Amino acid sequence: FDRMRRFIGEVVSTRMQKTAVVLVERFRKNARLDKWVKYRKKFKVHDEREQCDMGDQVRIRISRPFSKTKSWVLEEILKKSPAVLYEKRMRELAAKGAAAAAAAANEAAK
Repeated sequence: FDRMRRFIGEVVSTRMQKTAVVLVERFRKNARLDKWVKYRKKFKVHDEREQCDMGDQVRIRISRPFSKTKSWVLEEILKKSPAVLYEKRMRELAAKGAAAAAAAANEAAK
C-alpha cells in the first residue's frame, strides 16, 4: 500500500453526494524553460461518510474506479477549514440560545 499514488490537496467542492473535488498543486522542473512550473489538477474523490468540507486539506489515494471520472478515495483529513469550524460553532451556539429562549418562554407561560 505504500507504493500507491497519493496526493495532498484542498477540497474545492462537496456538492455531489459522496464525492468531493480536490485541487492538487504540484511543482515540476521544466527542462526547456529551466524553471519550476506549478501544475494544478482537480480530482473527483470518493468520500463515503461525507465528512470533508470545502477548504479542508486532505490526503487522497488511487483506487478502483467508482465511476467514469472518479477513481480516487479520501484517505484522511489533514486539516479542517477554520471557516467551517467557526460556522459549526456559531450554529451550536444559536441552537443553545434558541433552546434557552424556548425554556424561558415555557417558564413564563406557567
